[in-house]
Amino acid sequence: MKDKNIFKKLIYLESGNKKWHLKNSPNQNSEKWLQHLLPSDAEAPNIENDRKKEPFLIILAVCLLGLVVLSGRLFSLEILSGKANLTEAENNYVHQTPIRAPRGIIYDTKGTELVKNVPNYDLSITPNDLPIDTVERLKILSDIAKVTGSSLDDLKNKITKGGEHSTQPILLLKNIDKDKSIILESQASNLPGMTIEVNPIRQYLDTSLLSHALGYVNRISAEEISKTEGYLLTDYIGKTGLEKSYESTLRGKMGYVRAEVDSIGKTKKDLGTTNPIPGDNIQLSINLELQKHIADALKVQMDKAKVSKATAVAINPQNGQVLALVNIPSYDNNLFANGISEKDYQTLLTDPSTPLLNRAIAGEYPSGSTIKPFVASAALQEGNITENTTVNSTGGIEVGGSKFPDWKPGGHGVVNVVGAIANSVNTFFYAIGGGYGGITGLGPDKIKTYLDKFGFDEYSGIDIGGESKGNIPDPAWKLRIFNEDWYLGDTYHMAIGQGDLLATPLQMANATAAIANGGTLYQPSIVKSITDGSGAVIKTTTPKVVRSNVVSPATIDVVTRGMRETVTTGSGRLLNTLPKEVYAKTGTAQYGPDNSKSHAWFICFTKDAAQPIAMAILVEGAGGGDVFAAPVANDVLKWYFSNNQN
Repeated sequence: MKDKNIFKKLIYLESGNKKWHLKNSPNQNSEKWLQHLLPSDAEAPNIENDRKKEPFLIILAVCLLGLVVLSGRLFSLEILSGKANLTEAENNYVHQTPIRAPRGIIYDTKGTELVKNVPNYDLSITPNDLPIDTVERLKILSDIAKVTGSSLDDLKNKITKGGEHSTQPILLLKNIDKDKSIILESQASNLPGMTIEVNPIRQYLDTSLLSHALGYVNRISAEEISKTEGYLLTDYIGKTGLEKSYESTLRGKMGYVRAEVDSIGKTKKDLGTTNPIPGDNIQLSINLELQKHIADALKVQMDKAKVSKATAVAINPQNGQVLALVNIPSYDNNLFANGISEKDYQTLLTDPSTPLLNRAIAGEYPSGSTIKPFVASAALQEGNITENTTVNSTGGIEVGGSKFPDWKPGGHGVVNVVGAIANSVNTFFYAIGGGYGGITGLGPDKIKTYLDKFGFDEYSGIDIGGESKGNIPDPAWKLRIFNEDWYLGDTYHMAIGQGDLLATPLQMANATAAIANGGTLYQPSIVKSITDGSGAVIKTTTPKVVRSNVVSPATIDVVTRGMRETVTTGSGRLLNTLPKEVYAKTGTAQYGPDNSKSHAWFICFTKDAAQPIAMAILVEGAGGGDVFAAPVANDVLKWYFSNNQN
């Protein structure tokens, strides 16, 4: 340490726990002075060597920092984003042609095929497969425009809208016939980006009988594809009905033909094929023959009544499986499967008979007297009446200056609950609903509570979408909707199924089934089982209980006796000649601004274990339920029993 300038530096020396600070020392013998500061067994620091090491340490630190940054980037590229980057890289030179999976077939309960897949050819272009070079790209687009008969500007606009380097195919021509597809395919081999795809479409075999239940399949929309993984913009997807609710079951898994291509899109090497996995098949609980017979029987009565709208639902009361779901009028779902024209769509939308409405599950109607068995159940269960409680029907009642009539002039005389159900005696239900003649009424809240228990005013949960929940009014509802108070007359109307009370035919059939089976409300279902391509059962629908013991067995017994007397001595006597015991209730539901029109209702069931069935039938605007709806049930059940349809 002979350099005198060293004492002009800032030096830190460490020895044990001591720090020594030398600054501008005046000692001329710097080395001796430094040794004086250090412990006797310590060596003086080689400051010159330390100074030489500083650049090396800085370089080392920079290298280490660079290595850390590089390692982090490699981790991000290889681990975190590896899959995405690999896919992007492969798309630069690997072309994938989709192979659509055959969509699963839908069968009725007896194995009758209801739908099939038919060949369909589409011409599409994938922007990412076009040459990168601008001149080559424009030439290819010009050639494609000539082949497809479209304008170059239109083609460029479609690509711009879809994305200049999108890997999603853009549809150019759809529903091409096979001969033209062969010609186009030969030309497509020399035009990168252009592909002929086999894209099967659905063909519905019953044309309209089950359109609302089956629904239809159509092109996926941009909105749908943004919410759904694994679809191409040229794919089809279930839009309504079972096709929509069981889309994941029916669709299957797409396959691909992979090929290595050069910079202008020509195939260099075949990279193999991934075969598609067919969709699973669905077997319904719906009996197509029963469906047809109900539709035919409805049309006979519709012609007599000169009306155009009707619906019916049949359910197995033992498990909630739907046996028939009839809507008249209906529509041909093949129109949608093939790509409906604007003219045809507007025709359906503007048709006053609303053929697109699934009236069986979404139509909301005043129930009329078909609600009476359920109101009677509430009064019996609450103890407001017993089976021996009687009311004298003299043609109606008058309360506060308002008249509430019976349907029969002069009345029905003295009746108990069994007779009141059998003969649909309004006076009896006015009394148990709102109170009269010494009988304490249930009131609107109690009526609503029990109707809710039977599944009214709620969604049933049936395995197709689009159902309505109906409406069971109460004071809170009336105040909220109309800003009006609830009156006794509202309760009287509610007790006989008039006023603002609305129900769907499905709800009515399901509630009837709950009486038939002794008090269990099931969630109705249309799908019976799911099978694979070999026919092996993958899944069987398990009955889902919504509520057990809706009312007691004793209450059910009294109500069913009343419904049996409807057939033996009451308004449903037409069914008394059937070979098996049937329990029923007629209904005539007034509607319209002045209540001058009536819907014809009929509900019924059989307790026969071998052929269980519960039905709700509605002929819109026809008139009396005993006149126009009961004959439908009679015809259907006569056929059902004789043909062993179960």
